[in-house]
Amino acid sequence: MKKKENAAHKLLRRLGVNGGYMGFYYTATAIGIVTNSEEFIYQCKWLYNEVAEIYHTTPFCVERNIRTVVDTIWEVGNRELLKEIIPYPVGVKPKNAQFIDGLVNYLSEQGESIS
Repeated sequence: MKKKENAAHKLLRRLGVNGGYMGFYYTATAIGIVTNSEEFIYQCKWLYNEVAEIYHTTPFCVERNIRTVVDTIWEVGNRELLKEIIPYPVGVKPKNAQFIDGLVNYLSEQGESIS
């Protein structure tokens, strides 16, 4: 299945992760789902289930792989850009929900199309 590069993919690449991580695709898909949702509040549990169905995997796998993406960006990625996108207390890595919400908000503020 060929993956179309979109704004979420480009932002994740700028943050320091690439398509070598399954979490890269899970995160981009989660961003698309949240962006296209009419709900203002979402729960990651529901979101993980949606992404897991698309990729024929488990919600636990989705959660873990998104966490790996966050960890990678935090440890070796573009932390300055991450700070710009998600203002968090100094020295505190964002949780998955904060990360996804921050990226969705940033892309919408930039007027970027996710689909």
